[in-house]
Amino acid sequence: MIIRKYKISVIVPSYNSHSTIRDCINSLLNQDIDTDYEIIVIDSSEDEGIVEMLRGLPRVKIYHSNKRLNAGQARNLGVKTSKGEILAFIDSDCIAPRDWLKNILDCVKKYPEICGVLGVYTGGRSLVEKISGGEYLEESSIGFYGGFIEGNCAFKREIFERGCSWSERARSQYVGLAECMKSKIKKPVLWNSNLKVLHLGRVSFNKIIKSGRSKFEEDIKSPKLMLRSLLFSIAFLAGFASIPLYLAFSEVKLLLLFIFPNSLLTYYVLKDRMLSLRYRVIFLPYLLWLRWLFWFGWIHAAVNKIFSI
Repeated sequence: MIIRKYKISVIVPSYNSHSTIRDCINSLLNQDIDTDYEIIVIDSSEDEGIVEMLRGLPRVKIYHSNKRLNAGQARNLGVKTSKGEILAFIDSDCIAPRDWLKNILDCVKKYPEICGVLGVYTGGRSLVEKISGGEYLEESSIGFYGGFIEGNCAFKREIFERGCSWSERARSQYVGLAECMKSKIKKPVLWNSNLKVLHLGRVSFNKIIKSGRSKFEEDIKSPKLMLRSLLFSIAFLAGFASIPLYLAFSEVKLLLLFIFPNSLLTYYVLKDRMLSLRYRVIFLPYLLWLRWLFWFGWIHAAVNKIFSI
């Protein structure tokens, strides 16, 4: 039996994406590229409507799971079923421009030392969407990154054959993959600010709070992560409690309780490479606010857990 191989495989995780996936797949079918490629949809919707919608389309292979899969699990399953030398990942609520795959292949050819390419989202309607989507990333660079946009990236197959995979947890599926590429593969990636896809999904403040809650659910499974997050949340709460105490007692030392946790948040904000340095500085108060919301979500989940015991 001859196993057909492709230059590139596009993997699309899907869950109840009826309103967006058809446009996503159509954009992938209309790529301006001569190289042969396949499109793999890993769907775990509550019904098989996605399968019926996409059945019979050229290049498209659909795998339906009756078990609910998160995006990391779906991507790993897509890797196992794919036959491409390069594996590109896009989300079902994204639309790729006609030169998306060509741009990926050109980057891999131009920079043979890299093991992958990272891109950004466009189409953000609010400031939080533009920031989280990487729209304020102005320059391309090669290096190792602790995080990236999961719905617009591509990697050489070799990194998966050598044991790397997407984290199969509720949030931040890039974590395990990023760590493995740095420690095991030891090949950098190119973050290309010109590799763009239109993101139709919405990001709200409530979603950021929900992400904080999800982090608590992950931390509770790891004593090390739980201790670190618990210590920070205590410092965070102490910082806010210091403000009324300072106003009441005019004790300057109390302000240190507020400055310390917010200094940590500032440090992580300035380290964030998903937007250019000048925008990290310009949007610093807003970025701090977003991180406050995230930790309020974590603390809210912790309080609910304590009172439900």
